[in-house]
Amino acid sequence: MNTFSFATAGILAAALLTSLSVNAATSNTKTDVTPRGMSCQEFVDLNPQTMAPVAFWVLNEDEDFKGGDYVTFDETVTTAVPLAVEICKKHPQSELTKIKDEIKKELSK
Repeated sequence: MNTFSFATAGILAAALLTSLSVNAATSNTKTDVTPRGMSCQEFVDLNPQTMAPVAFWVLNEDEDFKGGDYVTFDETVTTAVPLAVEICKKHPQSELTKIKDEIKKELSK
């Protein structure tokens, strides 16, 4: 083998080892965070683009409104998300689903 092929083999071996070690490290540290168990602090720490879908899920999950009513996505984006962030900053240890009634009470005003 020439020097080039030794270098190529070394680079491929290093890449494979790095890939395996990164995969092993991330598989041990993965946590599943769903809106069901999400804390207010986790909600505040979310990327702002993901706040609206999470808030929409929380506000409409397991709801049985008369006549098929629900909190619309537009209302969630414009009103519920800023309200949820405000309430969550006051109570960062609360579970997001626990403040749902407080958010809905403010939205109905």
